[in-house]
Order: sequence, then C-alpha cells, then structure tokens
Amino acid sequence: MIQNQLKTHGYCQFIPEIECDPGELKILHQEFDGLEHDPYAPAQVQRFRRYGNGIILPWDDQADIHWIPTVQDDQGARLSGYDQGGNNPEHPDIRYFHALSEATKATDFLCDLVKKDFSHTFWSEADRRSPIYFGVHFVKLRSGSSSDLGISSPDCFHQDGEPFTFAHLMRRTKSTVGGTNYIGTVQARGLGLHEVPKEQVIAEFELSQFLESFVVHDPRVSHYVTPIRRKENEMGDGERCVILIDFSRMRQSI
Repeated sequence: MIQNQLKTHGYCQFIPEIECDPGELKILHQEFDGLEHDPYAPAQVQRFRRYGNGIILPWDDQADIHWIPTVQDDQGARLSGYDQGGNNPEHPDIRYFHALSEATKATDFLCDLVKKDFSHTFWSEADRRSPIYFGVHFVKLRSGSSSDLGISSPDCFHQDGEPFTFAHLMRRTKSTVGGTNYIGTVQARGLGLHEVPKEQVIAEFELSQFLESFVVHDPRVSHYVTPIRRKENEMGDGERCVILIDFSRMRQSI
C-alpha cells in the first residue's frame, strides 16, 4: 500500500506496524531530552538535533543495518556528518551534528523502524547492487511562549535530495500549536507557504499522536512544516519531537 501510494502520489501517511517496549521508549525519550542545540540554527531558535548514519545491503535478505562510525571533534564530542547535496538553500555544504548515542542506536525499535521504512522503498536493479545509505535524525522543536517560534530547516517548501524521507512523530505536548505538514508540487520548491499557489499544494495534515508518520518520494514532491509555538494559557513548553529517516543510493567512484 505505502509503495503504491508513493508511486502514485509521491507521498503517503501511515502508522508503522511496529512495537516499542517501555524500556526502549524510555531510552528514546531520554535521547530527545538530551539533544544538543542545533549548531546551524539561529541562537534564538530552539531547535535541537542528533544524527546517525549507516548502510543497508539490499541483496541481504535480512536487510540488516550497519552504523557508520562517528568522528570526534577537538572537544571530544562524537559527531556524524550530513550532506543534502545543495538541496537545502540555508546550508549547501556538509553539516556535522552531535551523534546519536550508542544506547539509542542499539534499540530494537530504532533498528526495526529503519528496516521497516526501507521495506517500503523501491530501487532500480543497478541501485540494488550497491549499499543503500540511510540517515537518522532526532529533531526537537521547542517554544516557550506564543511569540517564540520553533522553526525547522529550511523554512520553505523543499526537496531533501534523498529519494525517500520518512517522518515519525515521537511526542508532541498539548501546549503545542503549529507543526502543520504540507506536501507540494516540485514547482513549489524554494517558496514560502504564502508564496505557493493553491493548486501547487497537494496535501495539508498534522502529526499529533505517537508514531503518526508520513513518507515522501523526493523526485515527485516538495514538502514543508510550519513553525511551532506554545499555545497561550497552557502550562508547559510547546514541543514536537520527530525521528526522520532518509535513504539514498550509493554509486562507486573510481
């Protein structure tokens, strides 16, 4: 069903058929609680992120995942590099983020989620003769007041550069407003929400419950998520925590 929707419409909303035991869910929530401020976000924007990457061997029936080792900076922090290949107008070059913890990467839930997402993708025979690269982002947006916006990057309709990107909601506080997802035509790429003609907006929806998800086939559509903010007269910060998983082909270079 998901593959058919991707091939027909370029996107699909769904809920993964996957279980998460309480112990692993606690590990994942602790990971989100400990995320560092996104070093590429403006200082006033409360965006927090960690990243991990790896490969899948598509000819392996088990489709096991293999995490790529992290690098260490001068301060001893473990980092993983992310490159959107010029598809992010705000950051055209490779970005290094704090790496996901080993405890999180070792959870059955995350490994199963990556493999489950991969099972919904489709590739040419040539692509399947090389490893498939995957990236996993843990992203948290936070807002402490109605005027304090938690903004995703880039803040416009865009394509990621990877053929497939999955988004899974892990938590969203009741005091959160915004975070509305839009799917647009490829012609909407680079435009702000109010610049896009109505006929170029394909879908509008909001992820509100645990593990509500969507996936885009990047060559077919663009996408955008609006900033979040704290709802007035509500207790606690506005907060939205999402796992993003993307997949890319790898080609040999000689």
